[in-house]
Amino acid sequence: MNTAFKVGLFVLFISAIAGYLIITFSGKEFGVKMNEYYLYFNAVEGLSPGADVQVKGVKAGRVEKITFEDNRVKVVIKINSKIPIYKDAKAYVRTLGLMGDKYIYIDPGTPSAGRLASGGVIERTEVYASTEEAFETVKDIAYKIGKLIDNLNTALEEGNLTDMIKNIRVLAENTNKLVEENREGVKRSIDNIVAITDSLRRDLPVLIQKIDRIAQNLEGITGENREDIRELIKNLKETSVALREKTPKVLDEIGEAAKVIKGTVGENRQDIKVAIERIREASEKLDSILAKIDEGKGTLGKLVNDDSLYDNANTGIKEFSKPFSVINRTELDIVLYGEKHTGNEDEKAGLAGRLYPGKDSYIYLGVLTNSNGTVSRQEEITTDGKTTQIVKRDYGILFDVQYAHKILELWNKSLWVRGGLKDSSGDVGLDLRLSRNLLVKADLYNFDRKYATDEPDNPQLDVGFTYKFGRNPLFISFGGSDLLNSDVIGVYVGAGFMFRDDDIKYLLGSVPKP
Repeated sequence: MNTAFKVGLFVLFISAIAGYLIITFSGKEFGVKMNEYYLYFNAVEGLSPGADVQVKGVKAGRVEKITFEDNRVKVVIKINSKIPIYKDAKAYVRTLGLMGDKYIYIDPGTPSAGRLASGGVIERTEVYASTEEAFETVKDIAYKIGKLIDNLNTALEEGNLTDMIKNIRVLAENTNKLVEENREGVKRSIDNIVAITDSLRRDLPVLIQKIDRIAQNLEGITGENREDIRELIKNLKETSVALREKTPKVLDEIGEAAKVIKGTVGENRQDIKVAIERIREASEKLDSILAKIDEGKGTLGKLVNDDSLYDNANTGIKEFSKPFSVINRTELDIVLYGEKHTGNEDEKAGLAGRLYPGKDSYIYLGVLTNSNGTVSRQEEITTDGKTTQIVKRDYGILFDVQYAHKILELWNKSLWVRGGLKDSSGDVGLDLRLSRNLLVKADLYNFDRKYATDEPDNPQLDVGFTYKFGRNPLFISFGGSDLLNSDVIGVYVGAGFMFRDDDIKYLLGSVPKP
């Protein structure tokens, strides 16, 4: 099995894996009809095109576009047409996975409201608090706790809290005395309530009958045109009927309640006395505990009197939030690619990552196979006065390690300079970025090829274009190969997949948590 065939199998395998990932995680399902809906928010911090759209927690589409419209943020989403969205649906911006990324959560609403057609607007929207807002809230709570502790210290110093404990103790003692001194009066009051209910049960039916007769007489006296008086009489009759039906039951319930109260007070007199005594003991213990806290004794006393608690909490929150700010500033691209050079008959395939720690620089790291290999060692052996040069090549895994820095930016176009290793050999290069998807690049490398037998003396110079197809991960590259050596000058073509930062974050965010 020759090297070219191995490289071809490797590229085919990587392409199959990448295609599977695209179909599974990109949110674009082939042959599936999608409905488009519009959402409006005041702010959507952290949300980006390509984010998931979930309906009741099930992935159903993705965010297509985010633009400004009438001083609001307009978000265009697409959802599988088989999933019904109703006119009273709600949309939320929530946080996804461990990475803190954002996605759209849809509550589809109720069928009674009617189905929302494609191209419609989901009126009710809401954005949940971001991680930074949560940290600010925690910080504000820590500040309020500090103020509360300060106020508590002030109250202890001024004696207000101690006075309150003393007042509670005096109240408990007075309550105990009141119960002891008025036990017979409470009993007589309950007896009077029972007597009143018995009297009402006897006399109230007679009173209701008199009210009925008065209502009938008034109705006979008034004329037919006295509508207001007729309405008043009607209401009186209805009131008397209601009293007749409900009053006996109410009186019975009042009598039963009075009996229960009387029995409860008699049976639990000793328990009430014990409860008051326990209140007095608890107040004394609480007074002792607060005194110890005021003196700084024990763990709680040290926390109350030590001002470093708030400072430590505030410092901890700031330190904990630093890794999240670094993650938000960093961007990462993953590249799977293959290349074919015609002049020097070189074939390459590899996997690489491009890390952007800032807007003006990036680090490129990659591993690849190269059919021509690279010079790993050269030796000179002298035998019988004759010198022979032996060159060894490395055909194993090669490495790319480069650092790039932007040196010029004009009219949304930028020029970058690179340096490091390419194919495990020294390399210098330039990048002219014409747009987000179109790049002109040049590389000068393989400086040690002159030591090899039957190899050109000049290093290898490649100049070409790389174009990425919009939001899709697929890209192609082509250009001139080995331009400094006329005997092997040619062209190169290549293709692969480039997963941008947003795609990678949502792929990671979609992985189930362990």
